Amino acid sequence: MSFGNRYLFGIKAAGIIEMLRRCERLFFMDTDMYPTGDISHCFDGISSSLSTMRKCEGTPKPAYREIEDKGFLLGNHRLTGREPMWNSGVLGVHNANIPALTEAYHAMEQMIGVVRAHTTEQFCIGVALSNDGRKIRRHRLPIRNYNTRGRKLFARRRIDAFFEANGNLDAAQLRKQAAAYRVWRGPLDLLLQRGIWHF
Repeated sequence: MSFGNRYLFGIKAAGIIEMLRRCERLFFMDTDMYPTGDISHCFDGISSSLSTMRKCEGTPKPAYREIEDKGFLLGNHRLTGREPMWNSGVLGVHNANIPALTEAYHAMEQMIGVVRAHTTEQFCIGVALSNDGRKIRRHRLPIRNYNTRGRKLFARRRIDAFFEANGNLDAAQLRKQAAAYRVWRGPLDLLLQRGIWHF
């Protein structure tokens, strides 16, 4: 799934394809994303022509210009490197899109060693789910993330402390305790991390 360990993010794309073979619709979150409220309506609106992703990040980094004249294809679409970049930290998709995701997975392999960025997986998925009349919408769910160095450092310590204090509880009790537990940083936490200042 990682193209012989050449691109580890391919595992995510291929894994999503495999999961979709076992269900009609899938709602996926990266492990550094977490709900802060009820997300039970996450499947609303996911259809063969409409997918959900975290957010549109606009035009990709200049590293993507390297593919402009390479003739790389994603299905029948010739990639220019200027297509909108959708963040795949959240992905809601219908199994009718397995062929499009498979095309995205194969397009990723073309970019290994050409695009000097680790985001080709989300770039290709976003392009694939935007082609042939399909659309993507930004999710509006109560979901936060800890996807920067400073956030990860803080959250990792809080998560470890949570399980150390609550490791003997059953799943229902853990859910109840977790609902009131904070892994985001407050002003004092930011001040204490001023040596790294990653937001």
